[in-house]
Amino acid sequence: MRLTESDAPVMSARTLILDLFDTGDPPDFSVAELVRAGAAFGIEAPGIRTALTRLKAEGRVRAIARGRYEIGANAEPLKQRILGWRTRLAGRRDWDGHWLLAVAGPPERADRTTWRRTLRALELEGFAEAETNLWARPDNLAGGAAGARDRLAWLEAAPTLLLVEARDLDAEREARFRDLWQVDELRAQHRALAASLERSAASIADMDLSAAAAETLTLGRQAIRRITRDPLLPEELGPSDDLTRLVDAMIVYDRIGKRVWRDYLAA
Repeated sequence: MRLTESDAPVMSARTLILDLFDTGDPPDFSVAELVRAGAAFGIEAPGIRTALTRLKAEGRVRAIARGRYEIGANAEPLKQRILGWRTRLAGRRDWDGHWLLAVAGPPERADRTTWRRTLRALELEGFAEAETNLWARPDNLAGGAAGARDRLAWLEAAPTLLLVEARDLDAEREARFRDLWQVDELRAQHRALAASLERSAASIADMDLSAAAAETLTLGRQAIRRITRDPLLPEELGPSDDLTRLVDAMIVYDRIGKRVWRDYLAA
């Protein structure tokens, strides 16, 4: 794939700024660097400055010096989760056949913002909607139910959300819960994205620097998003070999992308 400034992928100023901060390297950016980054995606300086002002007001970025910013407190939880993509698979443990069930009803839905954050948190923790007001996942992550509660709270799920460990489900639910995730589709998506990273890594050196910067950020964010949103099912429900390949490909691609961006911002 070859990108020029005229056909660079669509990226909003807001998303671009947050994606750059979420990499953690470098930990902060000047306004001039953010404007330069926007140019790779055809975003003009006023758009970057407007988005930066709004993100600052939301507490998602904060000024650390005149004209220099870092991630803000309100964006820190997702940033830390994103930065953990390299060790994502280490969060699993052997599965004993037990389940975690999250129950959400009218109290959790009462506030739209809280409900939206609750659904996002459940998705990020690999829960799937199993029945009305009921979400489930295998109890195979580090920390068990207590760890899941802590992670959901950290991701701003409703504090009233009920989360319990369940065992000895009836046969009908046991069978149905095992099929809540589209495992074959997930694995195919992991393989396809890993192949895209590998192809891009092999050709990036021949690209225009601006196009290379746009491609590495766009493709890299797709890979990290997929890694961090993988439900981390036990091997019995979803083999992890394709996710492992994707993580390995992204580790290589991340080094390339960071080098490209250092060169681009310094140009």
